[in-house]
Amino acid sequence: MEALNKGIGMLKSVKTYWKKPAEGNYMPFREVFAYSVGGLGAYSIFTMAQALLLSTTNVIIGNTIGIQPMHMYIMYVISVVTNIPLTMVRANMVDNVKYKQGKYRPYLLRMGIPTVAISLLFVFTPYSLIGYIWRCVLIFIYNFGLQFFYNFFYDAYENLIHVLSPNSQERTNATAIKSMIYSLSPTVTNFVTPLIANKVANGNMYDLRVYQWLYPFIAVIGVGLIILVYARTEEKIVIAKTHPMKVKFMDALREVAKNKYFWIISLAGWLGFLETCTYVILQWLYNYAHLCTAEQYSLITLIRGSAYAWGMIIAPFAIKRWGKKKVLIVTNLFNILFLALVYPLMGSIWTVLMCMYFNSVADSFILVLNPTIQADIRDYQHYKSGERIDGMFGAVAMIGSFVTMATSSVLPAVYEKYGIFSGNGYENMYDILYNTDILYRLVGMLVILSAVGAALNLIPYFFYDLTETKQKAIIRILQIRAMFEDYGNGVLKDEDMVSTIDLIKNAGEALRHGKQDIKELKKQGVTRDQLKKIAAENEEYEIALAVTQELERFDTPRGKAQLALASGHINEGIDGIISITPETLAAARALPQGTADERLIRKDAIEDAKLALRSRKARIRYYGETVTPFDEQGYQMLLAEESDLEKKKRDLLIAGANREEIRRISAQQKEVDTKIKLQAKEYQQFEESVKIYSKSKKLCSQAENYAKFGELLTRYDELSAQKDGETD
Repeated sequence: MEALNKGIGMLKSVKTYWKKPAEGNYMPFREVFAYSVGGLGAYSIFTMAQALLLSTTNVIIGNTIGIQPMHMYIMYVISVVTNIPLTMVRANMVDNVKYKQGKYRPYLLRMGIPTVAISLLFVFTPYSLIGYIWRCVLIFIYNFGLQFFYNFFYDAYENLIHVLSPNSQERTNATAIKSMIYSLSPTVTNFVTPLIANKVANGNMYDLRVYQWLYPFIAVIGVGLIILVYARTEEKIVIAKTHPMKVKFMDALREVAKNKYFWIISLAGWLGFLETCTYVILQWLYNYAHLCTAEQYSLITLIRGSAYAWGMIIAPFAIKRWGKKKVLIVTNLFNILFLALVYPLMGSIWTVLMCMYFNSVADSFILVLNPTIQADIRDYQHYKSGERIDGMFGAVAMIGSFVTMATSSVLPAVYEKYGIFSGNGYENMYDILYNTDILYRLVGMLVILSAVGAALNLIPYFFYDLTETKQKAIIRILQIRAMFEDYGNGVLKDEDMVSTIDLIKNAGEALRHGKQDIKELKKQGVTRDQLKKIAAENEEYEIALAVTQELERFDTPRGKAQLALASGHINEGIDGIISITPETLAAARALPQGTADERLIRKDAIEDAKLALRSRKARIRYYGETVTPFDEQGYQMLLAEESDLEKKKRDLLIAGANREEIRRISAQQKEVDTKIKLQAKEYQQFEESVKIYSKSKKLCSQAENYAKFGELLTRYDELSAQKDGETD
C-alpha cells in the first residue's frame, strides 16, 4: 500500500512539475523526459559509431574487413596522434564559440548528422573489391572524420547534463532516468544483431551485411530523437550575466591541470585499461565454442543487457544515502569479485553469463556516477578558477591518449601470443579460436587481466573527497559571486538578489543553530526520522561555514595579501608590466612558509609573479615597449550590431519578407562578422599582454562589490517591506 501511495505521489509530482521545476530544482519533468528519451537516439548513434572506431580489439575492422592486429594498432596510434589537434579545436569551440543555444546543444545536430553519414559510408563501402593497402587508407580516413564528429557529438550529449542543472542530486536523478532509457538501445541492438546475422549471413555476426541491414534503422531513429533533445532542453550555468564567456586556451589548460579531482578520476580510468578484456568472452563462447544457439545467444545478450538497469535504478538512492565515493568503492569491489569468478566457471556459457550479469550490475553504477562526478568536478573548477571551463577537460585528457596508446599494445600482444596473427595457417586469423583448447586458455588469461585491471581502477577512488556537501557549498558560493558581480555591473535583478541573500541569511541561521553529534544522539535513542532531520541541519551548518568564509575572504590574511598584490599592479598600470623581472618570482619564492596562511600567501604570490612574467612576454611579442589600448567600446558596439542584425533577419524570415531584403541583411552580417573576427584577435592579444593587470582589476572590483553588501541588505529590506505592505 505504501509503495502504491508513493507511485501515485510520483505521478502527481510529474503532472505538477511537468513545465516548471520543483522548488530547489532547475529541470521540469518535460526537460528530463526530452533529455532522457533523446538519449535513446544518442546512444543508438554512439553504438553505431563506436563499433567502427579504430582500436586494437575492433571486430568489424579485424574480423570482417581483415586488417591485421598489429596493423590495426599502428593505425590506432596514428589516429590518436592526429586526434590531438582536433581535441584542441573542440575544446576551444566549446569554451569560446558563443551560441545562443548554449555550450553543448548547438553541436548535437551539427556533429550528430555527419557522424551518422560517415558511419553509413563506412559499412556500405565494398571492401572486397579494394586492395589491402587502400582498405587501410579508407578506414583511416573514415576514422579521422569520426574522431572529430563522433567525439564532439558524444561530448555534446554526455556533457549537456553538466549545464542543465547546478543541483548535483538532480543531475544524478536525471542521469539515472536517462541511463535506464538509453540502455534500451544497445540492449535491443545486441538482441537483434545475432538474429539478423542468422538470416543474412548464416549466423556470422562479423559479416558486413549484418551492419548494412541494421545501421540505416539506427540512423533514422537516432537523428529523430536527437532533435527532441535539441528542441526541449535549456542550459543553465550559475554565472554573472555580464561575465565574459571566453577563456584563452593556455589559461584554461593551466587551470584544469591544477584540478586534483580531474586527475584522480582520469588516473582511475588509465589504471583500469585491462578491465574491458572480458567484453568479448560471451561472444567468443557462442561464435567459436558453439556453447549455445543463435536464439539462445540473443536471449543471453538481452539478459546481460538488462543487468545495467539495476545500477540505474539503485544509483540515485545509493548516492543520496552514502555519497558517490562510497558507492564507487563498494561497486568496484563487487566488480573485481564477479570478474574473478568467471575463471573457474567458464566451462558453461550460462555460468559465465551469471558472473557477467552480476559484474554488469556492479559496473552499471558508473553509468550514473561518472556523468555526475564529471559535472561536480567542473563546478569545482569554476569555483577555483572563477571561469566556467568545460571543453578544456577533453584537451587535458589527451594525456590519457598517450597512456592508452601505450597500454593498448598489451591486448594485441596477448592475442598474438595465443596464435591470433596473420599467417597463422587460417583463412581468417581469428578462426584459430575454433580450437577450444586455445580459446579457453586465452579466455582464462583475459579474465585474469580484467580482474587485475578492475583492482587497479579502484585505487585512486580512495583519494576522492569532493563530497555532496562540498558541491552544494560550491554552488551557493558561485551564486553569491554572481550576485556581487552583477550588482557591480548594474544588471542585478531584484529576484536574483532576494534569492541569494535568503541563502546567506539561512547560512547565518544554520551557524547559530550549530552542529550536533549524530553518534551521541544515536546512543540516546533518537528516532530515525529525527536523525535524518539533524543530519540535514548538520549539512547546512557545513555549507554555512563555507558561505561565511566566502563573504569574509577579503578580511583574512590571505585575502588582504591578494589585494595588496593586485593593488600594486593597478597602481603601476599597464605600462608597469614591462618592468616585471624574474626577481619578482624569486622574491615570491623567498616568502616564509611556516604557517598554513603563509604557505597560501606564498603560493598566490608565486602564481601572481608567473602570470606577470607571461604578460610581459606577450606584451613584448605583440607591442614592444608601447602597448596600444584596445577599443573595447567599439568592439561591444560591433557585437550589439551583430545581435541587432540577427534579430532583424529572424523577424524578416518569420514575416516572410522578400529574399532580396534578407540577402541584404545577410551581407551586412558578413561584413560585421569579418570586423568582429579581426577585433577579436586584437582583443585576445591585448588581453594576453595585460592579463596580470586585468586579473588584478577583477579581484579589486570583486572586493569592492563585497564591501557593498550593506547596500544590498538595505535594498533587500525595502523589498521585504513592500511585500509585507502588499500582503496587508
